Amino acid sequence: MTEKEKAIEDETVELSIEPTEKKKPHRRRAVVITVVALALLAAGGIAWKTHTDRLMAEARADCAAESERLHVATTAYNALLDDQAASMAKTDVKSVKDAKTLDVLSKAMMSSTPKAVSCKADSRDAVVTATKAVTANASWYKAHTRSLNGLVKAVETSKLDKTVDDADALYKETDGKVADGKTRASLLDAIKKRDADAIAKAVKEVNESKTAKEQADAEAKARAEQEAAAAAAQQQAQASQSQSAPQRQTPSYSGGSQSQSQGSSGTVRRPSSEGSSSSSSANTGGSSPGWSVPAPSGEDTGLPGSDPGL
Repeated sequence: MTEKEKAIEDETVELSIEPTEKKKPHRRRAVVITVVALALLAAGGIAWKTHTDRLMAEARADCAAESERLHVATTAYNALLDDQAASMAKTDVKSVKDAKTLDVLSKAMMSSTPKAVSCKADSRDAVVTATKAVTANASWYKAHTRSLNGLVKAVETSKLDKTVDDADALYKETDGKVADGKTRASLLDAIKKRDADAIAKAVKEVNESKTAKEQADAEAKARAEQEAAAAAAQQQAQASQSQSAPQRQTPSYSGGSQSQSQGSSGTVRRPSSEGSSSSSSANTGGSSPGWSVPAPSGEDTGLPGSDPGL
């Protein structure tokens, strides 16, 4: 090999070595960049997961809050349904003025309730969807609670209207038929105020006063009938007594002959002709006096055995 060739070979070697030495810093930078990129990616992934977890937690919190509102609304609805509504639905149709209010209430009580929704879901979107369903259910219960409460009040109003009408009818028909007029005044005041409790109390008092007057009138009528019967019996007894009593005897005289009326028969007893001579003399023993006429002296009476001196 010539010197010239050796020189060229030396240059070639030098040239090949120099680029190799210059490539080392670039590799280091690439590694650093890769590490940094991986670090950034890892940090970004962690940040993203943290953000995603935070959104999921917020969604579940919102769903839990709506579930609590739903629980409150459901409790209020069920309490109204099982208590006031159930009690009012048992009202006798004759106790209300408008029977349709009872029909509407009964139908409303049979409404189907929404299906239950759970906030337990694997994805945020599913939780958000569940939250919307829970919110809708809570709105349903709130709306139906208001509606059901209005229907209950409608039945109560119809029942009060019937109570007022009946009380007013009682007030009108008891005019002059109660023992105490103050009871009717209290009833009228309760009717004007539409106070159910006061009306019930006043109605009771009016009915009692009406009964008291009816009893008093019946007793007075019975006494009057007894007194009238007693008076009629007394008059009848007096009339019977006057018809059965004997009449007083009174003497009567007729021309020298003695007559005497006895009783009510009117028979007259006359003295017989026997003992007429003795009757011409003065009577003794308290008998009624008789009259005798002496015959003319010196004249013959024509009676045998007669003494002219007499």
